Amino acid sequence: MVSTLESSIKEQHTHTTPLISEKNMEHILVPINFTPATDISLAHAVGIAQTSHKVVIMCHFVTSTIPAGANMNLHKREIKEKHEKAYMEMRVLLSRYENHTYNGTGQPVMIEPLVMEGHPDDATEKIMQDNVIAMIVLSHKDSSEIKDLFLNNKVVREANCPILTIPEDATYKPLEYVVYAANFDGNDATRIRDLIELTSNFDAKLDCLHVCTDGKKLREENEKMQELQAEFDVVLFSKLSFKVIRDSKSVTNGLENYLSNHKPDILVMLKTEKTFFKKLFGNKESIRKMALDNGMPIMIYREPK
Repeated sequence: MVSTLESSIKEQHTHTTPLISEKNMEHILVPINFTPATDISLAHAVGIAQTSHKVVIMCHFVTSTIPAGANMNLHKREIKEKHEKAYMEMRVLLSRYENHTYNGTGQPVMIEPLVMEGHPDDATEKIMQDNVIAMIVLSHKDSSEIKDLFLNNKVVREANCPILTIPEDATYKPLEYVVYAANFDGNDATRIRDLIELTSNFDAKLDCLHVCTDGKKLREENEKMQELQAEFDVVLFSKLSFKVIRDSKSVTNGLENYLSNHKPDILVMLKTEKTFFKKLFGNKESIRKMALDNGMPIMIYREPK
């Protein structure tokens, strides 16, 4: 269910003579809950959309505290009030970006406000089915339910779109340097091609990094990295590099040292287990702390099933 207010808001933020067809554009999905974290997530989504010419969908989920079977009139009234309140707050958010344009066109960035009724899991599936979602942007401050939903939802996973997680104190700035943690699972090349598209829009540097924790496998893993590198034209992509580093303690320790020394704008990783998010953002002494200390977003891909 979507409020009729959506159409009036869209009209105010749609260019009268569009230079770009929205139908052919990919979307960036941003779940919002009208907190300061929402502002930070939306700023990153709009900044990326400006350079990559994507549509931003800012989505808010609403549910009723009154079961539909108990009192349908009260249920509908509550949902309607929540819809209207959400769209009024969306107007405020939209007003902050009314002067933001797509690079090279002067056309206003398209931001679609969307309020969805029902369980976020079901609503997300509908959004994914109705749109081409290229990226989902979440805040570290989003609820565990929302983070788990987007990391583990089957439809989201099958869409193979990455999830960009933003520290609560991060400030958006155009990308200059991205690090991708390769793990030789057979899908690195596909992710790297996606990242080349992203970083090329910003003319940013992309390091493809693998941490070797077993000295006996160092030669083997260097050979794997060379095979991966051979799939790309390093002359054409002059800002693309491939590296294997040695760390006897752990992959996490190797990444932490590398990030501390090189300070990228974004770290890109693969989610490899159900407890990944809890481990990544629940450990005060791990990569999470570095991300928070430096305001560094982390982009997460899921393992294909």
